[in-house]
Amino acid sequence: MNEDRKRILGMLAEGKITADEADLLLDSLESGAEAAAPSTASSASSDWPTGPSVSGTPKFMYVKVTGKDTVDVKVPLALLRTGLKLTSLIPPQAMDQINESMGERGMSFDLNNIKPEDIEDIITSLREMEVNVHSGDGDDIRVFCA
Repeated sequence: MNEDRKRILGMLAEGKITADEADLLLDSLESGAEAAAPSTASSASSDWPTGPSVSGTPKFMYVKVTGKDTVDVKVPLALLRTGLKLTSLIPPQAMDQINESMGERGMSFDLNNIKPEDIEDIITSLREMEVNVHSGDGDDIRVFCA
């Protein structure tokens, strides 16, 4: 048994990933997907995988909490595309107010300048995004896209 396979099964046994995640990771290993193996980064979360499938365009954003509390949220990234389309319905005066209000709070960008191809670049870049939080009370929080 190779090291990646042992590592995935170990994470499953420790409850750090679900059986479905382990299945996806093992399938990815067997099919030769290069980036689906557990991350070898030296971060505090180095024993967590980078997501069930990190190649190609991600389809979902996952939020997982394990420990005392368990949370498992799967958000379709198609919501970003839909949200962008809906911004075209916002009247120009309201859009100016939104941009001004965001600027006052330190987020200075113009929603009018976001184009559909920009959102595709953002979604593609999200496959490399991973946030891991290890709380003092034993909960582990993980946000990633796959």
